Amino acid sequence: MPCVVFNAEDVGATGYESREQLESDALAAVREKVEAIRLAAGPLMNLGDVTDKTVPKMTLIAPPRDGGALTARVFIPHRAHASIGVLGAVTAATACLIPGSQAAQLANVPQGSKKTLSIEHPTGEMSCVLEVDEAGQVVSSAILRTARKLMDGIVYV
Repeated sequence: MPCVVFNAEDVGATGYESREQLESDALAAVREKVEAIRLAAGPLMNLGDVTDKTVPKMTLIAPPRDGGALTARVFIPHRAHASIGVLGAVTAATACLIPGSQAAQLANVPQGSKKTLSIEHPTGEMSCVLEVDEAGQVVSSAILRTARKLMDGIVYV
């Protein structure tokens, strides 16, 4: 997924805002900066004029607060995501493994070739499982999902 990952503080955000805060009038200047970056990034990513496109997705990152790899807030493209999408989480996790990237500078990354990175977002976290080869290149990615019983009962008609 074409995505731009950058420090939230570079556009005047903290990276811990809720969707409602990010979409409020108080943070209109933040959204304007995010959109300016998106419009500039489109041609640089060979996407052409992205004015009327939904890509690239924009991901604001900040240090983790709850033991994750990092915190992320995603715009798709103009609305803040209420939580985080699967591709947004995997993209943010992958960015953590790119040496020199802003995500790598902020992230808590485990050792080993198989890495589970928790991407914190407004409603919790999404765990991404990435496997890297000897050169450090990502060769597979997945998300870790869990399930729990929500109800157990008997229905009488």
